Amino acid sequence: MRVLLSGVLLVGIVSGVSSPGLVTSLVGQEDNRLVETSLNEPANRSQSKAAPGPRGHNRILFVSDPSSVAIGLLPDPVGEQHLRGWVNMLADSGVDMFDQEIYSQGWTAYWKSRSFDYDQRTQHRRFLPMIESGTQPVEVLIDQSHKRGMIFIAGFRVNDNHAYLAKKQGVRLAKFIEEHPEWRLKGFPDEPYYRLSAPLDFSFQGPRDFLHSVIEEVVTRFDVDGIELCFRDHGYFQHGTGRSRKQLMTGLVRRIRATVDKAGRSRGKRLLIGARVSPTLEECLFLGLDVPTWISEGLLDYVSPQDVMYADFNVPFEEFAALTRKSKCMLYPAMLPWSSLRARIRLNQQPLTQSNQRALAATMYGAGADGVAIYNHFTTMWHPPFYPQSLRFFHELRDPKRIAAGTRHYIFEPTWAGSEGFGLDKPSTGFVKAQRVVLDRKKPKARGTYNFRLFDNLSDCQATLTFRGFYLTANDRVAVTLNGHAVADAAIGRTASGGTSLAQRKFSNDGRTYQLAPEEGRIEFRRASKGALINRPDPVFSTRWFDLKGLPIQRGINRLAITLTGSDPMANSSIVIDEVEVWVQP
Repeated sequence: MRVLLSGVLLVGIVSGVSSPGLVTSLVGQEDNRLVETSLNEPANRSQSKAAPGPRGHNRILFVSDPSSVAIGLLPDPVGEQHLRGWVNMLADSGVDMFDQEIYSQGWTAYWKSRSFDYDQRTQHRRFLPMIESGTQPVEVLIDQSHKRGMIFIAGFRVNDNHAYLAKKQGVRLAKFIEEHPEWRLKGFPDEPYYRLSAPLDFSFQGPRDFLHSVIEEVVTRFDVDGIELCFRDHGYFQHGTGRSRKQLMTGLVRRIRATVDKAGRSRGKRLLIGARVSPTLEECLFLGLDVPTWISEGLLDYVSPQDVMYADFNVPFEEFAALTRKSKCMLYPAMLPWSSLRARIRLNQQPLTQSNQRALAATMYGAGADGVAIYNHFTTMWHPPFYPQSLRFFHELRDPKRIAAGTRHYIFEPTWAGSEGFGLDKPSTGFVKAQRVVLDRKKPKARGTYNFRLFDNLSDCQATLTFRGFYLTANDRVAVTLNGHAVADAAIGRTASGGTSLAQRKFSNDGRTYQLAPEEGRIEFRRASKGALINRPDPVFSTRWFDLKGLPIQRGINRLAITLTGSDPMANSSIVIDEVEVWVQP
């Protein structure tokens, strides 16, 4: 099986779960000792040059989808003062660029046109009184953004996949889509989530012309500062044909660039074009998105790679930076609210902590990003400390020095493990997103390696690495190396397995017996929660951890190798390790 993990093409099995650790008396007994090495680098320092600092002045790009703010924040009916108040919240929180998505699945939102259908869903009817009085909501957003010194970006979802939500409300699809069934995108894998949408096939000229015409009206009619093309969709060409048809999408992007430039010249300024794309260049090309060409030809002013739903700490942002740093195109990777499907479910939708956000932003800046795009942030607006307070953390995310001064908590876990809607462990791109190490107890000294990315300078910090082994017990013996350097066994802490009796919560080493306990805290399995993990039994697992003092941390990919040197005679199941965390204290 081909597995794409964070820019590394692996062959093998892949999937997982996550959380903090309960300290035992083993922790801190001695520093990690470098028993052996297969690398030449000195220990305890990052091995390659730090990335140059972010370019330009814009650091925070906030993306607002067509409906979420309308549903969760704005009243019915909406008044001009409410829109201005929303823009003020963003400006007061350090946002530089405000992207309001105003087009999706053939509909306009926040504006009406004689040429295109207005979004008929319930949440968009609250804007109709304002529109009928002669004021387009998007004009209010633009005006207030400019008054507050923000760049306003008009967002376009190129081939949006939320048709099922319209059908739930009893609303017909846009007239353009319904009248052209011959342009519907066919040939998806036979998985349930693909059947929920009604995307168009951009192999045909019609869909390309239609999107271009919507963009042309917006940039000539409204005083926008730029547009964003959101390629966060199931596909644009028949599944598996994207690479051979990428020139069609590149031709459309060139055409849009020419139209946007013409509109900008008429107003005496350059209008921006950004693109929101899949998290790896390989996935982009699979979908027919030739991002390297778009950047090298100067078609884009910024690019925002992201997973469609989750904040993956292992995204290869550096492969995008290698392209953008040779150009004027800025790199704004996206931060999303949850780290994985399983974390979203078991933590009852709680978003990333501030320590998580600092860690992910540190990776972005360290890999060469120029700023951070905030995506789907409003999905958790009802979690404390609520809006506007939760927006105000953006002030910290815009400053790499402030990020480095705070605690960072990195989470590496299988973002799509357990999801079956697009195929097991897959998002809509069809690439497996669930790295795991599997140790077969039947094989002598079974071994596996877990790769994770760090771009953090730990030289002046205290840091601990934890990894979680499902079906791992406290009596399993494992040998651990980090980037080829062995971690002393006595330096590795451990927890008891969940569900063990008090008598079993003991561990003997060097003639001493230590009392253990199962891990507590972030791990909270919710059997009654929604999603793919419903009603599955709580997995048995044990957590191991060790201090990173004295161990080499690479800038970029780090390799955690684990060997099962002694199997618990009472255990039978293979050990699955798919969650690694790094905790950093300045």
